[in-house]
Amino acid sequence: MLMVLDPARCSGCDDCINACRNTHGTARAKKGNKMPVFCLQCHPEKAPCARICPVGAIREVDGALVIDEDACILCKLCMVACPVGMIVMDPEKRSAEKCTLCMDADCIIPACVDACKENVLKLISVDDLAELNDRLEFSDILEEAMKFYRKS
Repeated sequence: MLMVLDPARCSGCDDCINACRNTHGTARAKKGNKMPVFCLQCHPEKAPCARICPVGAIREVDGALVIDEDACILCKLCMVACPVGMIVMDPEKRSAEKCTLCMDADCIIPACVDACKENVLKLISVDDLAELNDRLEFSDILEEAMKFYRKS
């Protein structure tokens, strides 16, 4: 699954970041210049954080990479390796944390997506993205929609 954000429509309200903090105790998303920055949900076999972990504490669970808090040795190499800096330390749990798309919370959809009043955050599967990309008529519709948003 991928988290997709429409930057042209994001108001920068921080509701997504606050919802993440309220759900997990530590925000697993950060504020960029104006918009939030989320974990890229890298492919499990290619994720720099998982590849560099010396104890294999970052593993794939149901399609998302999660950090095994018991196995984490707090070396912080995953924080250095993450291309967007989205691995955070939770001082209470004494473990690294990253976005799990709220698989570890009592949520049907990720808290950040649910909290977004502007409806600019979407969750999409890689398969759906490939299918949409293959459909030329959808690409034409999307291009027309983007022209409208660029004018706004």
